[in-house]
Amino acid sequence: MRIGDLTALRRDVARWRTGGTLSSDATKTAERIVRDVRRRRDRAVLASVRRFDRPRARESELVVGASAIRSAARRCPADVRRALDLAHRRIRAFHRAQRPRAVRRADDDAIVELMPLPLRRIGALVPRGSVSYPSTALMTCAPARLAGVEEIVIASPMPRDGGLDPALAYAATLVGVGAIYRAGGAAAVAALAYGTERVARVDKIVGPGNAFATAAKRLVFADVGIDALSGPSELVVVASRDADAATLVLDLLAQAEHGAGAFAALISDDASLLDTVATILARLDPTARIGCYHARSLVEGAAVADEIAPEHALLAGARAASLRDRVRTAGALFVGSRSGVAFGDYVVGSQHTLPTGGTSRWSSALRVDDFVRYETRVTIRSRRLARAAATVARYEGMRYHAASMEVRE
Repeated sequence: MRIGDLTALRRDVARWRTGGTLSSDATKTAERIVRDVRRRRDRAVLASVRRFDRPRARESELVVGASAIRSAARRCPADVRRALDLAHRRIRAFHRAQRPRAVRRADDDAIVELMPLPLRRIGALVPRGSVSYPSTALMTCAPARLAGVEEIVIASPMPRDGGLDPALAYAATLVGVGAIYRAGGAAAVAALAYGTERVARVDKIVGPGNAFATAAKRLVFADVGIDALSGPSELVVVASRDADAATLVLDLLAQAEHGAGAFAALISDDASLLDTVATILARLDPTARIGCYHARSLVEGAAVADEIAPEHALLAGARAASLRDRVRTAGALFVGSRSGVAFGDYVVGSQHTLPTGGTSRWSSALRVDDFVRYETRVTIRSRRLARAAATVARYEGMRYHAASMEVRE
């Protein structure tokens, strides 16, 4: 494996991000599927499920209700239940502190309030590989429940055998999911956005998905809220000489497990550490999309990590960890060699639904606030504001605005 410099890293990141997840092919396919679901509803979703997931799927299998979810949850292995219980407790504890508060200002003339009101119904995308991802169900739905959302529905692809993953079902019971709609990709997004015979439309769609789901999110954004246009997962590690090479290899390979589009980079000012990591990686997985890059200093390496604005950043080793305040644009920053990024995917309590593709420069992890809308409430108490307001209104040419206030003097 060749070790590059930071100029090469910038070039590699730019090439990797070019086009992102919104390729023209994905967009065209998503447009066709969204249009079909709006027209034919569950029949179109079923056609998509049969094409991509379960060839013999029946329309009656598209929705799993609360009682069937509870029944499947009882088959979840005890050790997995205990682990999910721990994850759920920690996610709730961290996100509970994020609950928004009302803002109120009152004086003799008026009361102005900003009231956080929970969304009524949300849909959470939970992708699957060989199995489903119950951790994503917890991450997306626990904040919604804490926000006070009344109804939560999960959309997750149907497995080829038509069964319901017991771990996903158990996670769904923990967060109070009312139904699981067994579809993925663009079809799931369209069904949640516009509703079908078997699932009501939602106010907002959250959670990760494949390129078709992401393209569909962009297409339906005018009609439903979305959290983000998620792309492939990414990690930038800045490591000092005292970091352990074998542990870094595991961190980088763990990132590669997120799929073919995932990207991981190691930056260090220590050539020996880079050589060791590159040698181990070449032996274990020469096809992984992982790069090693030499920096003239750790400060320079941290600055480039900040410039890249990755989904995940890890500062490994004591000297690297001391630079935590220099990396301000990562979706999630893991500080210190003990702080493996994988902890954030499961049990530490932080959120794993994070901005990708450099969007962490202006956006953030999914949080309780994402499931709330703010309503402004105004109560006029006196007549004193009318004259000043009418003066501005008349200057702007709004004579009826002015009159509507002057009549209240």
